[in-house]
Amino acid sequence: MSFSSAWNGALLGKYVLLFVVPFVGLMKLVSNLYIVDASPARGSRKKVVILGGGFAGTTVAKALDKKFDVTVVDRQNHMTQMLGNLRAIADKTYAPLTLIPYDKLLQDGVVVQAEITAISETQVTISTTPSGESRALPFDFLVVATGANWAFPGKPSSPDALEALGELEECGNDVAKSTSVAIIGGGAVGLELACEIKFHHPQKKVTLIHSRQQLIGPGLSGKFHTKLADKLQRLGVEVLLNERVQMPAELSGRRYYAGPRIAVRTESGKEVGADLVFRCTGKTAARSHLGFFESLGCLDQAGRIRVNEHLQVRG
Repeated sequence: MSFSSAWNGALLGKYVLLFVVPFVGLMKLVSNLYIVDASPARGSRKKVVILGGGFAGTTVAKALDKKFDVTVVDRQNHMTQMLGNLRAIADKTYAPLTLIPYDKLLQDGVVVQAEITAISETQVTISTTPSGESRALPFDFLVVATGANWAFPGKPSSPDALEALGELEECGNDVAKSTSVAIIGGGAVGLELACEIKFHHPQKKVTLIHSRQQLIGPGLSGKFHTKLADKLQRLGVEVLLNERVQMPAELSGRRYYAGPRIAVRTESGKEVGADLVFRCTGKTAARSHLGFFESLGCLDQAGRIRVNEHLQVRG
């Protein structure tokens, strides 16, 4: 799968569409919805509920804002620029730029900060934040764009922007105080994090440990990997490939470890000393609210919604 197809979403209603959406497919979906309803009167507009205010959800919301009655639901009161967060902990001046408020997202539609409690064929039930009030949102179309769960610091845990900013600032302080950083997982997040820390703090030792033969994942050219290895070497990031880590007990229950120097050991017996350790071992589908789709047999083994060639949910 290409990087441009990593957005997650699904559309349910009279038309059930969209889970892993290439950008072209997303725009095709938006164009189709424009054809379905071009009513100028707000009272007669079809209702579109969008679950998730990330890149996919906000793109669809902005495109449909003038033609549909749009409601975006997200547990956060801001959009998170995930890759920006990885820079923010290495360059603290960047942190305020990575958390984007929703107040100017839509002109006609609304954004509701809430937790999703239930989904049915006709409505979504939510618990609003912070009141905990239960509300039902009926829809003609439902877009599920809740994406994936990412390791910190890619995605802070707090749904509040100020608290999330505090998380990033605290982590940035730990980065500044550290001398040796170990990053477990050489996917996109681990790789970006290693490079950001080493670029902004060249005096620190940064070790990237990956369990596979190549960083990032399959599907990329040999030329890409050669250039990547060369840039990592010139930057000074130490890379250990084909090394599976025995997770340190110090990481248990923590977003990351910062403290006295510990030994990060691999199954082959290699050992990396570090006083700052990040676990970046990949994303998982955000599936806690997808019980309705699971009951219909629409989820794959990874918890992602199955779709057909028209981006319609299978099942």
